[in-house]
Amino acid sequence: MKYQIDTHITDYVNSSLSLGCISLLNKPTRFSSTHQLSLLDHIYTNIIDDNTTTGIALYDISDHLPIFANFNFHPKCDKKYRPKIRCLKNFNLPSFLEDLNTALFDLDFHNQNNSDINITCNNFILMFNNILDQYSPRRFASRKETRSFHKPWLTKGLLTSISKKNALYKKMLSTNNPSIAANYKFYRNKITHLKESLKQNYYRSKFENCRNDVKKPGKLLMKLFLQKQKKQNRCRNLQY
Repeated sequence: MKYQIDTHITDYVNSSLSLGCISLLNKPTRFSSTHQLSLLDHIYTNIIDDNTTTGIALYDISDHLPIFANFNFHPKCDKKYRPKIRCLKNFNLPSFLEDLNTALFDLDFHNQNNSDINITCNNFILMFNNILDQYSPRRFASRKETRSFHKPWLTKGLLTSISKKNALYKKMLSTNNPSIAANYKFYRNKITHLKESLKQNYYRSKFENCRNDVKKPGKLLMKLFLQKQKKQNRCRNLQY
């Protein structure tokens, strides 16, 4: 409100304008009997849209009036990432090794036309993947398998133990047997302790590997923070 009077405020507003950000509010948001009217609450944006509406709400929840802005836009929703994994259900190891051995015999590593080692390696990788795709084709991971990708410390053995724990839980509910209930609680506590231990060891090794890199620890901490925020938001949505 003192844009034309105070040079510091003039420089501040001009700096925001130079970055393409405009202020959406130009009316006072704080009233006081001892001070002049002041605009201390701001909303800056680089979105120029006639459909944008802003306002000041008349609520006495604090000595500052709440402010708001409505933007009419529809962000594009990213498709959920579903990784692909190899299906080993019908994998025949002897036949795979036999076809691989035949292909290796046919692949001429001493061909003078392929003197470049990079070309030879690319030919081998292409041949190997083609045979592997025949015996172990790729498929989209299930939702349960996809969740495990976000928790790499969950080993195959631990996932098997979790399945056993879930089976014990169902048995406890169906039988109402005190012995089974005690067994379930003991097994559950052991898995919880093991899971936390594996998680700590996983991230400890991550920090050990990036000890000599100044930027990597910060990126890893930011990743952990975002994961925690996402989990908290998901729990808050479930409560509502």
